[in-house]
Amino acid sequence: MSDQPVQNGRRLTVGRRIVPFYFGAIVLAVVVLCGRELVWPARPNVILITLDTTRADHLGAYGYQQGLTEIFDEFAEQGVTFERAYAPAPLTLVSHTTMLTGLYPPEHGLRLNGAGRLSDEIPLLPDLLRRHGYDTGAFVAAFVLDSKFGLERGFDVYDDDLSGTRIAGHSTDRRRDGQSVVDSALAWLKQRTARPFFCWIHLYDAHDPYDPRPGLFGEKFAERPYDAGIAVEVQQLQRVLAFLRERKLMEKTLVVVAADHGEGLGDHSEEEHSMLVYNTTLHVPLVMAGPRTYCQPGHRVTEPVSLADLTPTLLDLLKIPTPGHVSGRSLRAALAGESLSSRPCYAETEAPFRGNHWCPLHTVIAGPWKYIHTTRPELYDLDTDPGETTNLVTSAVDQLREMKAVLEVMQEHFVPARAGNLNLSKADLQKLAGLGYLAGTSHQEQPADGEVLPDMKDMLPYCNRIYEAQGLLRSGRVDEAGELAREILAATDKLPMAYVILGDVLRHHDRLDEAEAAYRQLLAQQPDNAIAHAHLAVVFVKRGQFEQAADEFREAVKADPEGSQAHLDLAQTLTQLDRFEDAIAEYRQAIRSDPGFVLAHFQLGLLLAQRQRRSEAVHCFQQALKYDPQLVLAHANLVNLCSQQGQIKEAIEHATKAVELAPAAFEFRLNLGTLLALQQRYEESLAQFQQAHQLRPEDPRPEEKIRQVTAAWKQGR
Repeated sequence: MSDQPVQNGRRLTVGRRIVPFYFGAIVLAVVVLCGRELVWPARPNVILITLDTTRADHLGAYGYQQGLTEIFDEFAEQGVTFERAYAPAPLTLVSHTTMLTGLYPPEHGLRLNGAGRLSDEIPLLPDLLRRHGYDTGAFVAAFVLDSKFGLERGFDVYDDDLSGTRIAGHSTDRRRDGQSVVDSALAWLKQRTARPFFCWIHLYDAHDPYDPRPGLFGEKFAERPYDAGIAVEVQQLQRVLAFLRERKLMEKTLVVVAADHGEGLGDHSEEEHSMLVYNTTLHVPLVMAGPRTYCQPGHRVTEPVSLADLTPTLLDLLKIPTPGHVSGRSLRAALAGESLSSRPCYAETEAPFRGNHWCPLHTVIAGPWKYIHTTRPELYDLDTDPGETTNLVTSAVDQLREMKAVLEVMQEHFVPARAGNLNLSKADLQKLAGLGYLAGTSHQEQPADGEVLPDMKDMLPYCNRIYEAQGLLRSGRVDEAGELAREILAATDKLPMAYVILGDVLRHHDRLDEAEAAYRQLLAQQPDNAIAHAHLAVVFVKRGQFEQAADEFREAVKADPEGSQAHLDLAQTLTQLDRFEDAIAEYRQAIRSDPGFVLAHFQLGLLLAQRQRRSEAVHCFQQALKYDPQLVLAHANLVNLCSQQGQIKEAIEHATKAVELAPAAFEFRLNLGTLLALQQRYEESLAQFQQAHQLRPEDPRPEEKIRQVTAAWKQGR
């Protein structure tokens, strides 16, 4: 076996329990169950189930007739249904942070997926509950809610373990299915016997890419695969409810089901979410059910409410003091079947500005009216126009003025979190403030310097064409992608990502000077564009100019410090420059940014093995296998490393797995046969050598090994 590395691809965060010193405040009740006395706390258990990317109007309880949501619909009939609940943003991390803090995005500071970390200074619902005697557990389905973003604070167990999940194109796309999430949640819930619990279960099955799941539903969702994902989420809700009934916990548990945001599905020309703030992505299901002392069964609330109301509502119901400042309000009166006073709801998306320097969207909903502040503002009467098809800015002037004032008052009263959480450059923050698009600033449709940010409505058609061009690139239709990019650039200079696609096409054809020019045109508009720097660096790599490539990758890292791919690319480039310690540091930073980054673990393992740091290399390959158990090259490298360290049993285990994964690999069978012979497992050894000989009859090594093993076997007899 060669000593050289083979060269040819979450964890449970356990929080520290804070022991409360106010035992006298905990009131205990004794109940008799099956002849045994169990001590139950006076406060109810709470289960929060969040359905990612789930539109309210695709559930039967909200009028939809084409899905499979009967379990959810029955659950809604047993609880309180909020007919007009709104997400604070069409983004997973942003919306969940609002749910768990009671703060709108400008106040908690997380405005985008994958950017920033919640400040430790901001009170978080699980932390407040744990301090008041609750066991707390979270079970999330996607990396976008990884503990690195700060929502793990206060949870005894924060299960964001995505090991063994499918490899995704980007770290924020990694997910696990609802079955796995609920399995983990139920295992934890079964151990809760003495204290009340707060359990958050996050389900991601409705998120794109959609899957009609013919194995579960036949052809029912062949034309509507999005609905199949919702049906799977409802199946998992059914499992949780069945557990509560089986354990006789229904009367002691408050169950909340909410979506974090919806999905465009082509309405308003938005296929997915994040770029617009219409009700397709903001109107979400929200149902609370539990003991009658908390929820009036069958009650439906028609007034607008926000997901920001969730934390203050739960704290009020549980008689736990609410933090000094929250954006939301308690919905306790509505849960009791009483009327709810009208109060405006705020929502936003900063994604257009962050991605392309287009105008961000800020919206307010008050009664039947909805106002969207952007370069070309919009006003809708949701009572008569729920689809938001008729903009009334020119015909309802008085109402427009009133709604603008409502939004301005709300923003003026926001208490912004630290600006650093925005993960925007200082120049970007200054620009937004100057244009009147940051909380606490006055709105300006046309700034004094005459600059007007592009409106998302105008740019969305081009944005969709970019998605089309990216799809063409992924499918290998490179020249078609290039033509589409040129058409976009001929039509508008406000979509710099078209330069990236054009540069990638030119680079594919080795027209490196032209590719470099395309990337530099983008950088002339956006000097801190991480993607442009990274792709320009690849041009230098192809030229063999590794110093220049390293400089560009450093710029990419500077622009996006959490960009794990840029750290990996920089590490690879530094390796080419023989700067091994610097390369190792960059690999480790890539892994810190994305603990499940398989390629980073694997390539760091290769480098450490080459540097004879075998124990560290073993750990890296083991981590790679944790997240991708099918990574045959990690097994192959562990065969070599374990053998070198005299760990023959472990080497055989990895060699056996390598052969299982790649049965036609000659070297893998030769290595396994050699290891088995060392353990005097001669019959198994001969079988591997014979298979190797069949794979490569011209290679003399298997026949020589067969003679040696046969002789040793006879001698041993």
